[in-house]
Amino acid sequence: MRALTYVLIGVLGGMGLMSLSQERGSDPTTMLTPVSYAMTSAEQAAELDDEKPWSGADLLEMAQVYDQQADELQSEAVQLEQRAMSLAKKPHMDPKGFTRSGWMLIASTRWKSAKELRELAAMHRSEGQRLLALEKKGEVPPEDLDKESKPSQKHGT
Repeated sequence: MRALTYVLIGVLGGMGLMSLSQERGSDPTTMLTPVSYAMTSAEQAAELDDEKPWSGADLLEMAQVYDQQADELQSEAVQLEQRAMSLAKKPHMDPKGFTRSGWMLIASTRWKSAKELRELAAMHRSEGQRLLALEKKGEVPPEDLDKESKPSQKHGT
């Protein structure tokens, strides 16, 4: 156990020395400013203002992506359940049933995630269809009207 501790300390120390010896650019104070990459609140607000609202086509595309991910999760869940059932037929491979129950737990988690993705897809699909219908009529969605008429009251301020 003591030898493992020495090895870990040596490896971590070596990694630390390597990171210190690497060139960090022309500015020697880069290691002294760990949060130099963080954005100020004004930069964050400017970035939020630059974002355009989602269109109906974007939401329908996102719904398709969610459906594809849900399909993948469901196929994984089926494979895991089949694997667990094959272990049930061979009790000598898993005498206490830990592996089989673990695979069933993972499969149930996959089923739950797939169900949540299907719900997200349905929500995005309905909202996308609503926005496309509004775009066809030439109307502006109500949330866009709020942004245009009251820009100072964004985010409850």
